[in-house]
Amino acid sequence: MVARAIAAAVLVLASCASAPDASSAPANALIAEQLPRVEYLGGPFLRRPQVVTVTFAGDDPALVARLEVFGEAATRSPWWREVSDGYCAQPDDCVGDGRPGRHVRLTDHLMGEVTDVDIEDLLIGVAEDGRLGHLDRESLLLAYLPDGVTLSDAAAGKYCDGGPRAFHSALDHDGLRIAYAVVPRCGDEADLTGTASHEILEATTTPDPHRRGFAFPGGSETAGFTAAGVEPVDPCGLIAGDDRTTVDGGFAVQRAWSTHAAALGRDPCVPAPSDRPYLALVPREPAVRLAEVGDTATLDLEAAADRKTRPWRVSAVDFNTRYGRAPCVDAELDTATVTSGDTVRLTVTLRRKPPNDRCVLGLISTLDRTEHLWPVAISTR
Repeated sequence: MVARAIAAAVLVLASCASAPDASSAPANALIAEQLPRVEYLGGPFLRRPQVVTVTFAGDDPALVARLEVFGEAATRSPWWREVSDGYCAQPDDCVGDGRPGRHVRLTDHLMGEVTDVDIEDLLIGVAEDGRLGHLDRESLLLAYLPDGVTLSDAAAGKYCDGGPRAFHSALDHDGLRIAYAVVPRCGDEADLTGTASHEILEATTTPDPHRRGFAFPGGSETAGFTAAGVEPVDPCGLIAGDDRTTVDGGFAVQRAWSTHAAALGRDPCVPAPSDRPYLALVPREPAVRLAEVGDTATLDLEAAADRKTRPWRVSAVDFNTRYGRAPCVDAELDTATVTSGDTVRLTVTLRRKPPNDRCVLGLISTLDRTEHLWPVAISTR
């Protein structure tokens, strides 16, 4: 079993989290031991964020009004209190409830294709001329691009349609670094508020991506979980699949990683349905190295659950196949059904070298409507 050295920053996070209802003992010690933790990495973060919803001329007024209602209350909602619980640099220095949000309807017309640089320059300009009102170090600008405007950047290309769905960064204004996020029109209202909730939490915990506040540390222990990114919402988009969103106050929001829940050996993506067990196939080693095509490795896994439950189905899938790409590995389990405490053997064979020297294998546990995934990183370096 891989031992985890818990860093001081992680201990601070755990000590700041709300006390569990019944017992501080983990529901499942193996799950608690092997789930990674978000750490405080020393960068800035927002304590009482104020969301400033920014929209542009020509947008749907009914949708704009709904987005403004969402931004006004997002950081003071039950969802926010659960996803932000325990983000502390020190026991008395934590992310807390935000201030009531406000909104600005700009008269600027955006047309055609814009870049991330264009939007940052525009926001800097309207901030300097006072159209965004008073901004301080706790402000979080949330800009929604109208329908028909395409966003792109030099690194990711076009957004939406298989590309990124939003981004967050920080801009310079009046001697401060002001956090901002940009959400293009990739879908309907549920898609917009779900994506915006993702950016609100991550822009709060790391307002300046060049100086990380709260994130997962690097290394083999986190490599599978952070394949989609190192910020708090990223792993849940990977492992929660179709259950990555929930509804709060009539708006779709995304589930996010909870170090508190992970430490209790429960579903780390919160809010989590309380009536469903958290199921896992937990590897003894979090990552596998297969250097050449044809190389094979065998891993021992243990079936685990956060409560008593009946047997469940298990399978293994190369994540490339979920995105229409050719698999990089063949994977086979020695059983299709498990109960908690069972040992399972996984055989993995490298089928082809991936372009970036890594891929992710998902260990899937399924029971009725419940499906949970535990990722294993495959490296060819």
